[in-house]
Amino acid sequence: MLVPSLSRIISSLRPLSSLSSVTRHDRILTVKWDDGCTGDFPLVWMRDSSPDALTYSLSPAMSARNLHMNSFDVEVEPLSFSISPQDNELHIEWPGKVTSKFSSEWLQLRNPSSESAAERRRKWYLFPSETWGKEEIEKRLGRFNYNDVISDDKTLHDFLEKVCLDGIAVITNGPKGEKGAVEKIGERIGFIQRTHFGNVFQVCTKQNASNMAYALPSTLPFHTDFPSLSDPPQLQMLHMYIKAKEGGKSLFVDGFHVANQLRLERPDIFSILSTMTCEFIEEGYDIHDGPNGETINFPFNMAARHTTIKVDESGRIVRVQFGNAMRSWFYDCDPNKIQELYRALKVFTHYVYQERNLLKITLQEGDTVLWANTRLLHTRDGYVEDGERRRTLTGCYFAWDIVKSRVRQLSRKLSLPSSQPSAVGK
Repeated sequence: MLVPSLSRIISSLRPLSSLSSVTRHDRILTVKWDDGCTGDFPLVWMRDSSPDALTYSLSPAMSARNLHMNSFDVEVEPLSFSISPQDNELHIEWPGKVTSKFSSEWLQLRNPSSESAAERRRKWYLFPSETWGKEEIEKRLGRFNYNDVISDDKTLHDFLEKVCLDGIAVITNGPKGEKGAVEKIGERIGFIQRTHFGNVFQVCTKQNASNMAYALPSTLPFHTDFPSLSDPPQLQMLHMYIKAKEGGKSLFVDGFHVANQLRLERPDIFSILSTMTCEFIEEGYDIHDGPNGETINFPFNMAARHTTIKVDESGRIVRVQFGNAMRSWFYDCDPNKIQELYRALKVFTHYVYQERNLLKITLQEGDTVLWANTRLLHTRDGYVEDGERRRTLTGCYFAWDIVKSRVRQLSRKLSLPSSQPSAVGK
């Protein structure tokens, strides 16, 4: 079954057209459409991707390939292939009494030789194509109404998609003076990610602070949460429960943008920060609410080593992770290079604090902000409390896989133009 918006997807690539011919060259089937476009489809890929019921299991609960790689013939030969003009399909007969029927739309959307099809598929991973500085984000910061996020799927989709692309978005007009907003939003998104601070945590000044944000109302340094973890939570959400009497403004910086600035303006610094590791430690304990109302004292001793800037095999920036408060003393390198690393960290910090990079937000009571913890660095201004009304936020963490899954699921459910088939057979 094709997704409801498949024709819309195809028409966004190019106008709908009919199959006109198919020819074989070695282990490639070349398909031609009546508009002159062509596609090269490897035989092994065609057999492996066949949308027939024997090859691909479909059910309301899941879709999965039935073929087993240990028995799959990667040199498989078709018995016959032809265009069916009346159906506008490519038909292939395979050994084992398997018949594949590929519609024109199916082939256009998945054409391995089409750059536009490949680019569209890359967008399905919701990786940001643009970074931002102060000027850009102040113009396009996404703000969404709480009740709409809770009740309307399109608003939830747009909110989460904005977080995926910009790394941050704000929910306004939420419940004031009530706890539970984090849990309600979390239920709409998916699974909250548990950490050594529990599922949902509270941020306020308190004795025996297990985090620097809990210790004093003074200004904090820019940081990402959990630099002491090799696989930290990728998103953080905070809900303003009680606002400070004065101050307490939230500040954010796009770490990917800073990294790109360094790559262009200070390639020497970028090279150091993307190749030399720092060690981060986090040792202490936190007190959680237990399942039956009791409190649980949870001790932890976290340690991780990683670069400040992480790039993938193509050189794309995929993670920024740093927190000076938890940086340790161990540098697994030639001692003569340690000075270079300190200089690089100093330059990195200087860039982070540049006014051209800063987003400043005053969260009102009831507001919620969700941001990419492995992309944005964040902090808050110092603040003055109003007597017993301590500035208090509640928060939690999420994984990108859960958030992006929800965006894709909603896109498909709502038949949005961005929707794509996830499985081969759909």
